[in-house]
Amino acid sequence: MKKKVFVVLIALAILPITMGAYHIHRITERPESYFEQAKWVSAEVTPAPTPLFDIAPYLPAGETPLPAAPSQEAELTVDPDPLGEGKPLSGIVNVALFGIDAFESGRTTSGTMPHTDVNMIVAINFDTKEVSLISIARDIFTDVPGHDGFYKFNCAFNVGGGLKAPNEGLELSCRTAEEWLGGVSVPYYFGLDFKAAMDVVDAIGGIDYDTEIDLYGLNGKIIAHRGQQHMDGEKVFAYLRMRKTAGGLDYMRTERQRKMMIALFRKIKESGQLSLIPDILEAMEKDLYTNMSTPQVAALVSFAADVDPDQIRSYSIHGDMYEQYLWRYSMVDQQKRIDILKEVYGIDAAPMPVDTPVYEKFLYESGFMALQHLGYAKRLFAYVHSVAAEGEMTEAQKQAYALCWQDYEALRAQYDQVDQWTRERYDKTKLPAEEQNQREKYYQTLGQLEKQLRSSGDALNEAFGSPLELKWNTHVNRWYAQDSVINEVYVDFA
Repeated sequence: MKKKVFVVLIALAILPITMGAYHIHRITERPESYFEQAKWVSAEVTPAPTPLFDIAPYLPAGETPLPAAPSQEAELTVDPDPLGEGKPLSGIVNVALFGIDAFESGRTTSGTMPHTDVNMIVAINFDTKEVSLISIARDIFTDVPGHDGFYKFNCAFNVGGGLKAPNEGLELSCRTAEEWLGGVSVPYYFGLDFKAAMDVVDAIGGIDYDTEIDLYGLNGKIIAHRGQQHMDGEKVFAYLRMRKTAGGLDYMRTERQRKMMIALFRKIKESGQLSLIPDILEAMEKDLYTNMSTPQVAALVSFAADVDPDQIRSYSIHGDMYEQYLWRYSMVDQQKRIDILKEVYGIDAAPMPVDTPVYEKFLYESGFMALQHLGYAKRLFAYVHSVAAEGEMTEAQKQAYALCWQDYEALRAQYDQVDQWTRERYDKTKLPAEEQNQREKYYQTLGQLEKQLRSSGDALNEAFGSPLELKWNTHVNRWYAQDSVINEVYVDFA
C-alpha cells in the first residue's frame, strides 16, 4: 500500500495542494468512485415526421390517411435489458482508446480524411480487478446513432466532426461503440494522433519487444527487421499501423495492437513509471483528446498498480472481409460477438443484422432506392414547410401536399416492413426459394410505391414552384461518395 500511495502522490503533484489529501485517500481507497460505471443505455429515438395539417379532407374520396409510421429507433442490441434500464453493470467502467490516422498537420496516410483506425474498449472491473481489451474492427458496416446513412465503424469519428471537432467526433464513436457492445455505455475516451502515439512510447524510454514482422516506415522502406529489439516511438507506430505488408488483414493488426498495449503497460509498471502517466498526458495536450479529468487519470493509475499484465484479457469483434457491389466490409462473426459480451459484461446481446451479407443485398437491390425516394421527399417537405410558415397555402397546394404525404407514409411503412423482415434473416447467407419469392414481391411493392411518390412529389414540387431538383432515380453503387440523400454526412471511406 505504501508504494501505491507514493505513486498516487507523484501523480497528484499537479493538483492544488489543498485538494491533495482528499484525493489521495479517495484514489487509493475508492478509485472507482471517480467514474460512471457502465450501464445499459436505451436506443436513440428519432421522432416520426408529422404533416402540417390534417390531410384527410384533401385526399380522394374514400381514401383515409395512413397511420403515421412509428418513431424510428436505433437498433436495440440488448433484448431484454438484463439489469433494468439504466442500472450499472457492477464494478465495470468502459474507457475507449482511439488511434486517429492523422499527423499534426491533419494529413492522413490513406484517403482524404483521418479516421479512427484503432478502436479499442478497455473494460475495467474494479470489483474483480479484471481488465479486458476489446478491439472493434474498423471496417464493420454500421449505422451511426442520430445520423442517416451507413458507414464503416472508423467513420463515426468523421460523421461527428472529425479533426474539425475531434471531441464531438470521439463522443459519436463512443455512441456507435455502445451499439456494438450490446447497449453497454462507453462514457470515457482517449484519442491519439500519430505524434501522440509515438511521443508516449518515447516518453517511457521505448520498449524491448520481439516483433514477428518486418517494420516499414511511411516511405515504404524497412526501418527494422523482425526479431527481438529495442523499439522507439517510430517503430512501435509502424508495428501498430502496418496491415498490407503484414498479412493484409485488419484483425491481425488489432491483435498486434492489443499485444503491444499489454507490453507497454508491463514496461511502464515494471519500470516504476506509472506515476508519470498524468504528466506525460498533460504534456501531450495538443495531440491528445480526452474527456477524463486529472483525478480520474490518477485513479486509473492507482488501480493499474494492482493489475497483473499477464491477466489482461484480449478480445476482438471482427469477421471475414466481404467484398461485393464494389463494397468492402468486415462481416462480424455474430455469435462470437455475443459470446464476448456475455463473458465480459454478463449480458445477453442481440445480433447486429445490419452487418450481414443478406442486409447489404437488400440495400443494394432495393433498400437504397427506397431510402433515396424518402430522402428527397423529406427535402421537399422541408422546403414546403418553410414556405408555408411565410403564408397561407392554396387549396391546390394543400391537395398536392396531402397526396404526396400519403405516398410518403406508404413507402416509409413498406420500407420499414421489408427492413425488419430482412434483419430477422441476418444469419442466412442464401434465402430459401419461398423467401426469395417473398423478397421479390416486397421489392415490386417498393417499386410501385416509389413510382407513386415520384409522381406526387413532382406535382408538389411544381405546385410550390420549388427550386429543388428531385433526382429520384440516381442511386449509384458508390452511394457513400455520391449520394448525400442517403448518407447524411459525406465521408471518404472507399
